[in-house]
Amino acid sequence: MKILVIGAGAMGCLFAGRLKAQQADVLLYNRYNPHIEQINQSGLVIVERDDKETTIPLKVVQAVSKEDGYDVVLVLVKAHANKAVLEPMRDSFSPDALLITMQNGLGNLETIKEFFPKNPSAAGTMGCGASVESEGRILHRGWGKNYIGPVEEAAAQEKLLDFIALLNRSGLQTDLADDVQTVIWNKLFVNLAYNSLTALTRLRNGDILNTDEGQDLLRNVVREAAQVAERIGVAVDAEQIIANCLRMGREDIGANKSSMLMDVMHKRKTEIDAINGAVAKLGKRHGVETPYNDLITGIIKVIEANYDLQVD
Repeated sequence: MKILVIGAGAMGCLFAGRLKAQQADVLLYNRYNPHIEQINQSGLVIVERDDKETTIPLKVVQAVSKEDGYDVVLVLVKAHANKAVLEPMRDSFSPDALLITMQNGLGNLETIKEFFPKNPSAAGTMGCGASVESEGRILHRGWGKNYIGPVEEAAAQEKLLDFIALLNRSGLQTDLADDVQTVIWNKLFVNLAYNSLTALTRLRNGDILNTDEGQDLLRNVVREAAQVAERIGVAVDAEQIIANCLRMGREDIGANKSSMLMDVMHKRKTEIDAINGAVAKLGKRHGVETPYNDLITGIIKVIEANYDLQVD
């Protein structure tokens, strides 16, 4: 099985590195930058839970073609980069290549289907977490379970099951999900709970829970999203979802620096539109008030637009 991972951020590196460590035929795709230069020159360093370091030889490419013959293409770029990255790849994969998105937020599978209508595709979510500590070096700091939804085509489904088995052998616990829409929303709830709040407070995930105020913010942001999900037909139990988000912050992903926190710290565009912004947009469309998500989306956008004016 030949695998291409699109996006050499923390999660792309974690998945590609773990797969490569199992002797999988895997390449990373990313635009040229010092991070991927370091990986190409010296390998990828993954720092695990016990601070044990593993260096994995890994190749990052800047071009792909149909002749490369990829069986699975895993899309892990930031949601806002989908069009810029994927549109030029429209003719880069054979029709039987399986495309999988495990990105944050809503709308990613629809984008892949738009750009690659002839390819089988699937959507999933990641329960694990990682962050880039320095060029060529990532910290694995979240250990939840990953889920990927099924595909209709029999051959593609068999390929998906083989890929899931490979992920499990690599130590990235992954299950096939029957109801992918519910799975995507369940991951969205976790992203809502931690990404924007950590970006605003400059805290690790678990430290959001150190105060009653932080826990209350989490509850209100997630509760609004649960009301939106229920309105559009996704079966939810708001209090159970909130309890799970709190548990994950305490047990699974507490030490992790969220991707949105890292984006803000490095003055990059965030995924706010695909997370809190998506909830706010759906809320307006379906008549559900989302004042917490509206406010948080607005504040993050103010931060993004004024990085150069920030006071040190």
